Amino acid sequence: MKNFLLHIILTFVILDTSPLYQLLKVPSLIRHYTEHKAINENISFVDFLSMHYWGDDLDDNDDEKDMQLPFKKFEIQHINFIPTFSTATFIFKYTTWPVEQHYGPDKPQGNYNAALGSLFRPPRA
Repeated sequence: MKNFLLHIILTFVILDTSPLYQLLKVPSLIRHYTEHKAINENISFVDFLSMHYWGDDLDDNDDEKDMQLPFKKFEIQHINFIPTFSTATFIFKYTTWPVEQHYGPDKPQGNYNAALGSLFRPPRA
């Protein structure tokens, strides 16, 4: 199952990143050929290809259909692939380091008078 999915994804990537996606337009080529064959019964498939790809097309007002043929027009897609082959693997080890916690002495080191720290203090002499 894993290999099947891998092959499907690889097929989509190849079709998307290369001009091979134009092969999906072959049914429109056959359909357009049958339309021309209905107009002119003496036209062969090679004549049809030479008319649409190598020569002058007839003025039959089907330019929109002509441009839907495979390899008639396609975008150039520029994609950079940088193949990297590495055999080194990195393993991160989880290490615990003891942490010493120093919070100070358990008892206060001086005498603390709560009146000295309050807002309302007794008058000083």
